[in-house]
Amino acid sequence: MKEERLKIWRALSDLFLDTEIDELTFNYIARSISESELSLSEAEEILWYEVYPVLESNLRSVAGVWEGWSDEWLLQNLPAPVRPSAIHGGSSIVKEIKQCWQQVAKAYEGQNA
Repeated sequence: MKEERLKIWRALSDLFLDTEIDELTFNYIARSISESELSLSEAEEILWYEVYPVLESNLRSVAGVWEGWSDEWLLQNLPAPVRPSAIHGGSSIVKEIKQCWQQVAKAYEGQNA
């Protein structure tokens, strides 16, 4: 199962890098979702319940990861060991990820229209 999820984890993890996220990133994530057999809502669930709990701390770090995580690291650390019942973290981080997700969804809709 983990290997099947790797491509979507890799794409979604870009939302948590300590870099400026641009339209190319949103399009890449949207394309990765389109190429998977996941619906947009399934991908969003993976974002919030598998990826976010593990990677959100990178956005709080003074010197966060900016070059990306290796496939090996993603396979070892994702999904989150316990599915959270609620999304925790700084409200500014949650807000930022929600705004980014809206851009991904917009790109997805454009690619699949």
